[in-house]
Amino acid sequence: MSDDEYEFLVASHGDAVPDRGRIRLHDCQLPALDSLLRVMREDGIDKEVRVVGIFAQASGRTRIEVEYTDLVDPRSIEAMCHEISFWRFEQRFLEIFEEEIADD
Repeated sequence: MSDDEYEFLVASHGDAVPDRGRIRLHDCQLPALDSLLRVMREDGIDKEVRVVGIFAQASGRTRIEVEYTDLVDPRSIEAMCHEISFWRFEQRFLEIFEEEIADD
């Protein structure tokens, strides 16, 4: 990720953006991170969950690390729902990578 791309994310999403060293994505996945952070803010999810890292492997498989705010008990049903949602986001990041590879 370039400095400009990171600065754009921070300008758009502020402290919701993980530290630069905790973002490792393929270029084709960067717009999806922007979308994820925007949707989290619009839906109010950012008040309950914070993305602290996002890592893509060479295969495109992506892992999103989150932490819960004080509003969510990590053992609650709300936390389980968030886990399921983020698992689906991880799947979408993989699909984006696979679509990019298929187009090449």
